[in-house]
Amino acid sequence: MQDHGADSGFLSVTDMLKSTPVMEGGIRYVYIEASNEHLDYQNEVILAEALGNSADYYLKFGNLDIDHFTQIGAKLGIPNYSYYEIGRPEEVKVKDGKTFVKGRIFTGEGPAAEQANAFWASITTLNPPQRWYPSVGGVVEEREEGIDPSTKAKRVIVRKVRWTNIGFSKTPVNLNVPCVATVPFGVLAKSLMAGSAKHFGIDLTKALEAGYGTDSASLSGGAALRKQSLYGKTINYWDFREGLAKNLRDNKVGPNPGAEDLCGHAMATYGLSKADAAEYIERFMGDLKTGMKSTRSKK
Repeated sequence: MQDHGADSGFLSVTDMLKSTPVMEGGIRYVYIEASNEHLDYQNEVILAEALGNSADYYLKFGNLDIDHFTQIGAKLGIPNYSYYEIGRPEEVKVKDGKTFVKGRIFTGEGPAAEQANAFWASITTLNPPQRWYPSVGGVVEEREEGIDPSTKAKRVIVRKVRWTNIGFSKTPVNLNVPCVATVPFGVLAKSLMAGSAKHFGIDLTKALEAGYGTDSASLSGGAALRKQSLYGKTINYWDFREGLAKNLRDNKVGPNPGAEDLCGHAMATYGLSKADAAEYIERFMGDLKTGMKSTRSKK
């Protein structure tokens, strides 16, 4: 069994929409579209129902690892292959032919924690974060050969599995798999879909272009990191985006804010210069438009 790809109670987002990781009591969580019913490179389709029926088994006995090494490491002769286990699943949801997993990444020190710590650092401390894709692992207990109606090629439909593993890999078998995310659907929805279309529609984008038409290419990388903040701490874009989204949800920017309102709010609240405020809002709108487009495509 191999991977597949993105959404239900959770939404896996790309590195462009990377946000502050969701930490609950210091616990590291990842949100994964573990599988969908697209045909992969091995000409297999794993039915979501098959994974759903094995979800209890996976939650009780399964794990998260790097490249399935905990499953195949012994045969490959990999030393300390158990160290490649980096976490365990905590929740599984199946919806609309897709399977989603909330996973907990281990914390700790010493050799047994090195892979987990390195994985977590790669998606939370790098900018942009590294891309990791999920790959489902387990034992196929029932399959059926058939013909794909779109390509007319032979395909195998996996109808029953004993699901034991999700391996995080750099090279997905299914090109429809999205990256592992550190943000759950609820938070992302509130961040990017807060308010109404009046707040986040084309009018605001046009206002930004007309009133604060910044040329991002003309700004150096330092502009995004240059901060002097009334916010009480240095402010990077990711913190700014989360803060602005919350303020918009709480109606703290005023009704139907325009470009001037948003820039004024950014400067007053976060101590940004006018140029930095305009750049951050421009990026925010880019993220927003991508998020809205992604959401519409799933309906």
